Amino acid sequence: MTTDKHEVLMRMRSIELLAYWEGRLITNRLVTWFGVSRQQASSDIKRYLMKHNPGSMVHDPSVKGYVPVDGFKPVLSSGHINEYLDMVSGLLSNSMAVTLETNAHLASVQLPDRSVRAEVVREVITACRLASSIQINYASMGNPEGVERVVSPHTLVYTGFRWHVRAYCHMRQDFRDFLLSRIDGVPEVSLFDGLGVEEDQHWQNEVTVSLIPNAKLTVEQKALVAKDFGMQHEQLNITVRHALVHYTLQRYQAAITATEADNVLQYPLQLREEDRALISRHLFDA
Repeated sequence: MTTDKHEVLMRMRSIELLAYWEGRLITNRLVTWFGVSRQQASSDIKRYLMKHNPGSMVHDPSVKGYVPVDGFKPVLSSGHINEYLDMVSGLLSNSMAVTLETNAHLASVQLPDRSVRAEVVREVITACRLASSIQINYASMGNPEGVERVVSPHTLVYTGFRWHVRAYCHMRQDFRDFLLSRIDGVPEVSLFDGLGVEEDQHWQNEVTVSLIPNAKLTVEQKALVAKDFGMQHEQLNITVRHALVHYTLQRYQAAITATEADNVLQYPLQLREEDRALISRHLFDA
């Protein structure tokens, strides 16, 4: 396949992913993404509708773009949200795990999509874009059957293990993280006015935490861990949004508490003791 054909196929696939997951396709996204003209972007959309997926989208003047019809089925992608993540991350290709598995000497682990449904993602992204509120039926460990809540989302987050939306919860009157896989049904538009991203202090504020080799490791093991993570003087400093610091530590497999640090095989890294007060467990208590 030539480079030109490959680029065209990437644009076709991006059109599909944007329509399927965001629920709206405008030419400006393609212009910005690929550096093509508006005329080329419009031509690409028509090409997708004529050659790849006829009748899958209709033009909606109210959103100044195309929207997927009911029952939209992807034909150039598999319908997994990880594909959308790859695209918005700039990896305009198949899922990393699929790509690497095609090479006999490389492999990767693909995490499950946690039953994230496109109809949920579309409404959440729309609410983020419009700074509006939605009503959701949300299940949690405390209420596994689900509770109706009104939330005002501002950012969709992928932690490396799961997808959640950062939103103001009108019931708790606080900003919380809501797993997309735990939203039942389809979110509905709500007329409630919520607080915006600028009011989310844990999102706006950054903290710097330091990771060190687990104190229970031997001197030689600590040196090895320090080398693994490119530490300077056996310390790795990380600056991250307060609302994302806990997830970041999970990705590093770093012990937060003293109890976790006792398990050196599971936690080769640990949070420096004086930084523990910066970590708030309530981030998961949605």
